[in-house]
Amino acid sequence: MTVGGFISMISEDDSWTSGEDFGAKDDILLRKNCARIIHRYLQKVLREPDEVTDLPSPAEILDLNDCRICAPHIAQVIAKGIMSPRETGSAKLFAGDGEVDAEDARIYIGIMYNNVQG
Repeated sequence: MTVGGFISMISEDDSWTSGEDFGAKDDILLRKNCARIIHRYLQKVLREPDEVTDLPSPAEILDLNDCRICAPHIAQVIAKGIMSPRETGSAKLFAGDGEVDAEDARIYIGIMYNNVQG
């Protein structure tokens, strides 16, 4: 799955991506970028408010702050139940550098639309 392909799956109109740096459209979609794209779409298009309680902490998800720019986006998609950390033994990791395939992308988008309050 590419960044551009994922954006097209979310919405035919990509005008909301103006001014955003999600990477090149032909870049492989990584979990951290996926979280960022979903969160920005929720904010800019769906006007979904951010969660303020039940946000995951770095004590819970050990690699949450590996990408400082991505951390707030990752925390929001986890808190909203759209994406989940991965369990590695007794540790929970978001694994932001992991690739997102088309099946996972469809699942995340479906959850996103099902969970929207508005």
